[in-house]
Amino acid sequence: MTRVLLVSHEASLTGAPRIAALVGRVLVGRGCQVHILLQRPGPLSGAFAEVAPTRVMPFWRVLRWLWAHPGVLRSRAAALFELLTAVVIVALRRPDLVYVNSSSAAAFVRAARLLGRRSVLHVHESGPVLSHFLARVGIEDLTQMGVRLVACSPSVADDLALRGTPPDDIVLIPSIPDADRVLAGARASTSDASKAIVVGCCGAVERRKGVDLWLAAAEELVRALPPGRVRFVWVGAGEPPREAATWPWVTFTGPMDDPSSAMADFDIMTLPSRDDPFPLVVMEAMLLGKPVVAFDVGGVAHQLGDTGLVVEAGDVSSFAQQLRRLVDDEALRVRLGELAAARARSLFSWEKFEAGVTVMLEDAPPRPVNASGPTPE
Repeated sequence: MTRVLLVSHEASLTGAPRIAALVGRVLVGRGCQVHILLQRPGPLSGAFAEVAPTRVMPFWRVLRWLWAHPGVLRSRAAALFELLTAVVIVALRRPDLVYVNSSSAAAFVRAARLLGRRSVLHVHESGPVLSHFLARVGIEDLTQMGVRLVACSPSVADDLALRGTPPDDIVLIPSIPDADRVLAGARASTSDASKAIVVGCCGAVERRKGVDLWLAAAEELVRALPPGRVRFVWVGAGEPPREAATWPWVTFTGPMDDPSSAMADFDIMTLPSRDDPFPLVVMEAMLLGKPVVAFDVGGVAHQLGDTGLVVEAGDVSSFAQQLRRLVDDEALRVRLGELAAARARSLFSWEKFEAGVTVMLEDAPPRPVNASGPTPE
């Protein structure tokens, strides 16, 4: 029986931790003995515990404080502390495979290398973010780590290739939504032609997710339409921008354990992100039959194909124009939503994800050799 240490950088409700939980399900289903380590706890902790025995990394508050306070000495202390903790955990667990979900937890790749353990790095981050996380734990060249690389999207695979990884050494396993959770959590939409068209977005309220661009497009659209024609709803954690407080047609709901119920009441889903390698919310909206307007970032164009409206990244006016097009054309909204649901079911299924993870496990690299030779059993 293969012993696997599955490391998730956190247990938030964001995309990467959700994928880590799905990976855990596949590993358990394949007969692996799985232990899950969370670098930080969160609302998804219970879901991880349902998959396999789950623990939170010791001293995680200390590590979070060190990383949160900039400074050369603190950053070096944080990197050393994180690496030493990872080495101790891997040494005590003695797994056959260390599965690191997110480059944010890349210290465990180094620990596996030092201790001669096989490892997998499942990358969910785009080039600049990936480079940041690797650099902070002293990884300059992934090709020297003896790690199997998994990319969550074609754009991430391209970023890894640009770093010098041979394309044949990159396993592409596109992320998928948890269809059972999404469809079970969604309620029937209450919108109709006599009410305001609901334009929604799900994600953290932050610059990377493009909240300022979203508000700019919203303001442009509202000015062009009769009063009360549209309403904008943002679901996610974070402090809303101050200007939005004076706009009655914008609502920030705050975080929700499962945004599927709110998403079910959207007439149009939006993705205004500046950077988003393969956002699960897009596929979740597709599953729910929602037409999507998005900036062309990461793998979004691949996700949507011809079932959504994609505009150049950062082009607020074009974003607003495509929203107007959908607001004015109910038949187009319905047609794109139906096409999106069919595409999501076909391309982003559990069966394809499970098969990808299974093939990757069977093709995982052999135990690496560290400076002192293979680690004895």
